[in-house]
Amino acid sequence: MPILLTNSDVRELISPATAVEVMRETYRGLAAGTAVTRTRSQTFAETTEPGTFVELRTMDGIVPAFGSVGMRILPDLHRWPRIGDNRRYDKVPKKNGRFLAFDLVFDLDTADLQAVVQDACLQKLRIAGTHGVAAEYLARADASRVGVIGSGWLAEGVLMGLGVVRELESVKVFSPTPANRERFAENARQSLRLDAMAVDDPVAATLDVDIIVVCTNTIDPVFFGEWLGPGVHLDSISGRDIDEGCFARADYTVLSMREGRCNEGLNFAPPVLRETLAPRFAPFEKNVPWDDYAELGEVIAGQARSRDNDREITFFCNNVGFGAQFAALGGKAVALARERGLGKEFSIDDWYEDER
Repeated sequence: MPILLTNSDVRELISPATAVEVMRETYRGLAAGTAVTRTRSQTFAETTEPGTFVELRTMDGIVPAFGSVGMRILPDLHRWPRIGDNRRYDKVPKKNGRFLAFDLVFDLDTADLQAVVQDACLQKLRIAGTHGVAAEYLARADASRVGVIGSGWLAEGVLMGLGVVRELESVKVFSPTPANRERFAENARQSLRLDAMAVDDPVAATLDVDIIVVCTNTIDPVFFGEWLGPGVHLDSISGRDIDEGCFARADYTVLSMREGRCNEGLNFAPPVLRETLAPRFAPFEKNVPWDDYAELGEVIAGQARSRDNDREITFFCNNVGFGAQFAALGGKAVALARERGLGKEFSIDDWYEDER
């Protein structure tokens, strides 16, 4: 029978170190041609509430190394308010004040549903694993000081992944909301045992550090290439909140996947909404030579180089999300859950049909 895995189950089953291992193998499989994936597609329509849009995001992939076929499904409500100088990308809770997002995991050999997995922790661990393995190949071996611009759930995930591959000592964090940056710093002190400091200026977070993480929900640049110094590793979670100067300034840039460029997948909307939604898509239309950059899977597989020297500025741009990440982590979570007896079984016998 299939099982339901909650966020608490995922947190217990998948450690950041396991996430790094799974993402390393996933990217290696994509480079070798044994795994396959679809980048994110996003379909929009305006709701009856002016300025609020419904967005259905899906992505899927197959990773034979984990015996899994997976699909991520996110039916979300969104707004793009302008706060100060920046336009934000805000998720709106459902009427019950909560969010709905889940992943379906199917068996590779039988195509039977194995699990429905709540998405939030799987997403955070996907980020931890991806950015951890990127830093493993691109950050200096002695990198120990991190600067973070952004203080949300996923920024914490990046920090967790970095801590797997490097002996971190300190972190500085900037967020325009003082309470948020103080909370992030306190969590880093408590959970990761880091010397953590909240700073009140974004440039301050980038000084005297070895790794810079940019992870915000803005869709306008908040980090600029002129802030990069020799030897630093820049880590961007989306590519939308950095400027084009980051690509020009970096000595070596690696993408999550060239196919995604920086448009976060394929976008679909009714023609009458295209002008309204144009500001949402504009940050992804960067004038950079995407085809000139290596993919992370190619670096892991030895098809492209890793960091060359300690003076080099390296840049990992997680430019697009894709389904194989969730198929692999979901498959790993299901396998571990079966071993440990976790997850709530449920029947789908009535879902099967005689005709197709």
